[in-house]
Amino acid sequence: MLTLHHAAGTSYVQIGAGAGDQDSRAEFRDGFTEYVKQRSLGPMDRVILVEPNPRNTVALQRCWQAHGQAHIHQCGVVPRDRVGQRLRFYSTPLDAPHYQVASFDPQHVLRHYPMLSLHDLDHQDIPVVDLASLLVLTTAGTVIDILGLDIEGLDADVILDTDFTGFDIQRISVEHLHLGDRRHDISRHLGQWGFQATGLGIDHNGYDILFERS
Repeated sequence: MLTLHHAAGTSYVQIGAGAGDQDSRAEFRDGFTEYVKQRSLGPMDRVILVEPNPRNTVALQRCWQAHGQAHIHQCGVVPRDRVGQRLRFYSTPLDAPHYQVASFDPQHVLRHYPMLSLHDLDHQDIPVVDLASLLVLTTAGTVIDILGLDIEGLDADVILDTDFTGFDIQRISVEHLHLGDRRHDISRHLGQWGFQATGLGIDHNGYDILFERS
């Protein structure tokens, strides 16, 4: 599932990679993909793509086929108290083919499709990992230029659960649509490691907040 890397270089990490820039509903755009592909990647750099939905793997491979630095991990990122088990990952065929709102939280899917009930949703069991463990396993020895998070309803839970001590992260870009009144908590939490909100993040629709280390 996860590959351990120990190499100097720069890492670019996307949690919730979806289909990359292969989704026609997003006009074949993805902010993280555009951000990284504009850079000249070296042989020691890493592009870490985490996507729980196996139905998006082929599209991600196609998106990054010209970049040998890209590593796709088919798993989910969750808070630590949910690690150690395979969790149900919910989706609906109405969201096909790339399932932009699929989530470990069924209510997240139902908020986007209120005409459905829990019994209408498809689900599959997916391996999961917490964010800090993922970063240790995949980015050891590198500077993390950008950590992008779009975890469909779990963004706040994962950030507030994570101890960022020991990680050389320059920027965190997180989708703000589902943060609600927890945005202040996230700012205060990340502030412990010198991050402050500086404006819009890398999402091409303007849905992300960017936190940068001062």
